[in-house]
Amino acid sequence: MRLTAFSDIALRVLLLTGGAPEGERLTTRAIAEGVGAPYHHVTKTVGRLSGLGLLASSRGRTGGVSITSAGLDTGVGTLLRELEAGSAMVACEAPDGHCPLDHECRLRRALADAREAFYRALDDVRVRDLVSERQVGPVLLSIGMRPPGEPEGRPAVPAAPIP
Repeated sequence: MRLTAFSDIALRVLLLTGGAPEGERLTTRAIAEGVGAPYHHVTKTVGRLSGLGLLASSRGRTGGVSITSAGLDTGVGTLLRELEAGSAMVACEAPDGHCPLDHECRLRRALADAREAFYRALDDVRVRDLVSERQVGPVLLSIGMRPPGEPEGRPAVPAAPIP
């Protein structure tokens, strides 16, 4: 099973914002840079995750994006069900898809069952279980943020690029 690019970016956004120090807000541009995704894709993703109550966002000079407690506690399987709803695993599932073997197709049912088993395997995995300060810390530094556990008074210094 392959996730859509939208779901991939959404998971990255949640992991990055989940690893940011509590109370810190990240700009959408910084998130895009941190997760390695186009700004416009991240903007759309942040909007959707905010609409689901998983992110809190505010506009303005002091605005930004932060993860909510619901975002940290959401199950990955539940999240993927929501984000992947309507995406076809095979062409015949698409609204404009057609297959000459469509009549009483058993493959579609078998694939739907496999997809649900995949989601069920991720239901008990919470976003907070996947957040790693060691993973997120260098990314936060690279976008000019302080990593988790860093005292607030010290300015964030971007890490040297890895050759």
